[in-house]
Amino acid sequence: MRCRFAPSPTGKIHIGNARSAILNWIYCKKHKGEFVLRIDDTDKSRSSKEFENAIKSDLKWLGLDWNYTFNQSSRNKIYNEKINILINDKRLYPCFETEEELALKKKALLSSGKPPIYDRSSLDLSEEVINQKIKSGKKPHWRFKLDTNEISWKDLIKGRVSFNPKNLSDPVLIREDGTLLYHLPSVIDDIQETITHIIRGEDHIANTAFHIQIFKALGAVVPTFAHHPFLTDDEGKGFSKRMGSLSIEKFKNDGFENITLLNYFLFIGSSSNIEPMIDLNNIIKKFEINSISKSSAKFSKQSLVSLNQDTIKLFNFDQIKNKILCKNNNLQKEKFWRFVKNNITFLNEVSAWEKIITDVNNYKDFDIEIAFVNIAAEELPNDPFDETTWDIWTSNIKEKTGLKGKDLFMPLRLILTGKSHGPELKYLLPLFDKKGILQKLGKI
Repeated sequence: MRCRFAPSPTGKIHIGNARSAILNWIYCKKHKGEFVLRIDDTDKSRSSKEFENAIKSDLKWLGLDWNYTFNQSSRNKIYNEKINILINDKRLYPCFETEEELALKKKALLSSGKPPIYDRSSLDLSEEVINQKIKSGKKPHWRFKLDTNEISWKDLIKGRVSFNPKNLSDPVLIREDGTLLYHLPSVIDDIQETITHIIRGEDHIANTAFHIQIFKALGAVVPTFAHHPFLTDDEGKGFSKRMGSLSIEKFKNDGFENITLLNYFLFIGSSSNIEPMIDLNNIIKKFEINSISKSSAKFSKQSLVSLNQDTIKLFNFDQIKNKILCKNNNLQKEKFWRFVKNNITFLNEVSAWEKIITDVNNYKDFDIEIAFVNIAAEELPNDPFDETTWDIWTSNIKEKTGLKGKDLFMPLRLILTGKSHGPELKYLLPLFDKKGILQKLGKI
């Protein structure tokens, strides 16, 4: 089996179309198929190489790979061959109405209570009349003649979907200037690449009705379709690629883990719970396309942040060590990771905790009595420290001062970290030698 993702290089990938890419890719992985990346760059006025490169970069960052990629702009010869077949078979026919004329026809139909369906007035034009119009300088646009048979398919997400062609206008496939609309090159490429499954947004459902007839008109096997619902914001609105704040690039720059986004966008709006996972094989095993709801799902930035925080906690040191950027080369990174991992939301927060270790805080800034500091210094065990040192140290201080609970632990936390909350301090002490602790206590 083969799936594809077909972005237009007219903007950056946002969470809406990224979800389509992820769903197609994971479906291929689950069924041991091939994933094709098609760049739909037929819109020459808006497409750019810069956006194409950005799309590929974002997909790679997400962890998506593909077996094959190509640009539609390189396939004009193939398109022309198929166009000639459709013309010869009388499935493509030239039309000469202007936009103004079509608008008037539409207005007249609506005012009389009729659906604004194209009347096929150009379908009966003789070859002689067509040639005369072309000679007079008129340039036709070309429509695809829909047959009268019911269009239906079993959608992997939506269930059975059907359309009555009598309620549809023959779609325009070629503009007056000769450029192709989305429908025709999309279907031709799906045929050429033997795409077996097409997973895309529900905004394409009406397009799929057209596409099925084009597949059949070209004598091709119709793929299996799945149309996932939109993701919406808090106000129930959809997302656009022009919303830079929700681009994949922005999430990357904000510090999200790629596995977090994969996990979230696969299971949001499905019957499967969203839970932190870092093993891709387990994610693939868990995913079932029929678990996706037919209804829209609300995207929550807060939920995504929370998932990223929980995901980070699952990484062991070997999995994360190359991402931990520390300025202090003497820092024991593995012990440091155990110290911070339960108290960060993004990996880029690690540097702030490294600074806490290296900074020397003045106990006077926190209204801590000198007597307490002196006892803390006296009762500090000898190094090397391990995860038991904290309990030994605090027990000794408690015995000498009679302090316990917050009264005992908070002054030590403030002296060691400068913060009133944070990671368990038993994981902090092993990152120091005795000299380092005494420096924080102001004794050196």
